[in-house]
Amino acid sequence: MPKSFLIAICAGLLSLVAAMPALNGAPGGLLLFYVAALPIYMAGFAFGATAGTVATLSGFVAATALGGVLVAGVFALVHLLPAWTVIRQAMLQRTAPDGHTEWMAPGPIVAGLSGMAATMMLLAGLVFYANGTGLSTIVTDRLTDVLAAVSPNTPQAARDEMVALYGPLLPASLGSSWVIMALVSAAVAQAFLARMGRNLRPTPRYANMVLPEWISWAMVGTALVSLVASGEVQFLARNLTLALAVPFFLLGLAVIHHWARRVRNGTLALVAVYFLIFIVGWAGLLVTAAVGVLEQWGGIRHRLTGPAGGTSPHDD
Repeated sequence: MPKSFLIAICAGLLSLVAAMPALNGAPGGLLLFYVAALPIYMAGFAFGATAGTVATLSGFVAATALGGVLVAGVFALVHLLPAWTVIRQAMLQRTAPDGHTEWMAPGPIVAGLSGMAATMMLLAGLVFYANGTGLSTIVTDRLTDVLAAVSPNTPQAARDEMVALYGPLLPASLGSSWVIMALVSAAVAQAFLARMGRNLRPTPRYANMVLPEWISWAMVGTALVSLVASGEVQFLARNLTLALAVPFFLLGLAVIHHWARRVRNGTLALVAVYFLIFIVGWAGLLVTAAVGVLEQWGGIRHRLTGPAGGTSPHDD
């Protein structure tokens, strides 16, 4: 067996070890859970897509053997599926006409991951709707149960207010966190390997990210449905729109980084922008995503620094 496969198997097992405390409900395991997929990304980015597949399979088999089908399913859905998808896409390459190697750019990877989150959300919504129970009802019931278990001493009226506040956007919050968690792990793994000189592909220029056109039309379509529909359809369309807005949020950050490089005290300006986004919450995320939409359709970076680079060899 090649040495890279042995390392990949160990990476899958290490990922499971990091995720297991949270999967078993152990207190304090959430922090490790967020970075659990990091060993798999490192194996895939260091040795290629095949090693990444071996790492994900070893993690899934071990999770099934140790925790059963339910634990393995959650582990696969949260960590293994996005890791395998990102590694597979990131390792795609082709030879350009001038002879140099072109690697898949980050834009299609980000859009694909966000589209995957939206697809799973849509399928869940359709399944619950077909069974006579809407996704909004499921979310409300589960959130009510969780709040009752976590804070049983909180007055019922206060818990109802929290359900009313967080419930309408909970699927989008979970989907967006899923995408961001995967992308952060991938970026950290790539940066660490590049520092050690073990990366197979060069580190992408994230500030030059370009999104494929399909993600724009998908988000516009779900946004229009959320405006004209009502009830369960509106709930699902609204959450799909916000999940599909994640790539535009990242594109908006790329525009902000371009702007910061051209102003005095750009680093201080970036810190202020990130702090403001953190403070205002959803409003800041939506404004940043709106900047990304303007960039996608109007080319803000083109006016600042010329045409955006980093296009993918697989872009249309």
